[in-house]
Amino acid sequence: MAQSLAQLIDQITVDANDTEEQLSGFLQVFQDEIVTPAAATVLGVAVEVISFDLEGDERRGLVALCRHHEDVGTVAIADVHFEPDSVAGWLHAAYRTWLGLPQFPACRPPEWAWPEQ
Repeated sequence: MAQSLAQLIDQITVDANDTEEQLSGFLQVFQDEIVTPAAATVLGVAVEVISFDLEGDERRGLVALCRHHEDVGTVAIADVHFEPDSVAGWLHAAYRTWLGLPQFPACRPPEWAWPEQ
């Protein structure tokens, strides 16, 4: 049975007591489960996501370090689009849902075993 986004969010934030700890939970699962560099788009432009981070600003949330040709910079993960049938796309949908934003199209990859590993 497919895991729902609500269940995924609950698993990621289960031991978190506040927003910073919840963001840290999301950051950890992004870092552990998404192979980088990961293909993505930002404002319709193809980029490679090199890494994920929390720069200490809860209002900005998690950021992605992105590369486009020779240019490198950070953008809020909420503004990054991943392939909808990828682990990155599924985790991103959970993150946007947790933020209260509409999710981008995504589905849980059937071969993805987290957290049952």
